[in-house]
Amino acid sequence: MNKLLILFPALCLSGCVDLGKVGTHPEVASFYINHPKGQVADCLMYASSREHLSLEFDDTLPDGSERYNLKDSDYTDVAWVEVSKFSGKQTSVEFYYAPHDPGLHNSILSIVDQCKK
Repeated sequence: MNKLLILFPALCLSGCVDLGKVGTHPEVASFYINHPKGQVADCLMYASSREHLSLEFDDTLPDGSERYNLKDSDYTDVAWVEVSKFSGKQTSVEFYYAPHDPGLHNSILSIVDQCKK
């Protein structure tokens, strides 16, 4: 009985998380770019806009990585992006995105190609 008394308020307070189009089991694409983290983040924002997407800062993780949300023209999350310093001037970028979306996958590859130059 005590468990039921605790369960109801916990369910009410937990709320729902909007996963956008990413879903609960996203595909992961990892890339390494030979530029400093700040420069890569700026490039990702610019390159995203060229693909008719927007990249919005979300949070800084405890290890210093930065998390972003990649949004489509309807402002729906289509991918989560983590940018972190890897070594020296090399930056690691990880995209978590909806599986089976070839258009988004091609956009991600285009964004990364623009930033590797």
